[in-house]
Amino acid sequence: MARILIADDDPGYLAAFCDGMQALGHSTHGELNGEAALQAFDNGEFDIVFLDVFMKGGGAVVLLHDVRKRNSDIPVVIITGKTEMVGSPLFESGLRLAQAKMRKTASLTELGQLVNRLTGSRS
Repeated sequence: MARILIADDDPGYLAAFCDGMQALGHSTHGELNGEAALQAFDNGEFDIVFLDVFMKGGGAVVLLHDVRKRNSDIPVVIITGKTEMVGSPLFESGLRLAQAKMRKTASLTELGQLVNRLTGSRS
């Protein structure tokens, strides 16, 4: 079981993502903005972090660096619902500190496999 922090400003997606990961046996904590996500990160223990590229108050570009300053080893996955982002220089090179990048349309199975691979968890 992995402890997962998910930061995404889409409440419906965030709830579905959290519910899906919990159904796979993981513990989740979701936040709707970057500031709250960093506060949760500072106050909790997580095995992996998912960050949305675009969020009000700063998305993955800023948050990725803030997370890395706090913990250089934790796996970070960038997620996006903007199909035009996938393959862009920002997505491919600008976010290179992330271990993986996923579309929000990834299946629960794909997301669960990624969590297991990056954390060594078995659900």
